[in-house]
Amino acid sequence: MKTAPITDLKNRLSHYLRLVARGEIVTVLDRGIPVAQITPISSAEGELGRLAAVGLVRLPLRPLPSDFLRRRLPTSKASVSSALDEERDERF
Repeated sequence: MKTAPITDLKNRLSHYLRLVARGEIVTVLDRGIPVAQITPISSAEGELGRLAAVGLVRLPLRPLPSDFLRRRLPTSKASVSSALDEERDERF
């Protein structure tokens, strides 16, 4: 989230609007006190873009394969319980 004093916002409005278009939220300050926020217009894609801009999610590089939800889960030869027991024994 970016902050901008009113005078800077007036002088560089195009810059701050470009930031908002990329998903940033700009907080407007009046003498150091927050008085407003400029936010992008919400949409499903816009919300994901905003979350990606602040580093909370990563957008996919490519779509999932069509059979992704039908694939079998990998199986492990080791027991999850025994792995947890070993990890807990190492801590104590």
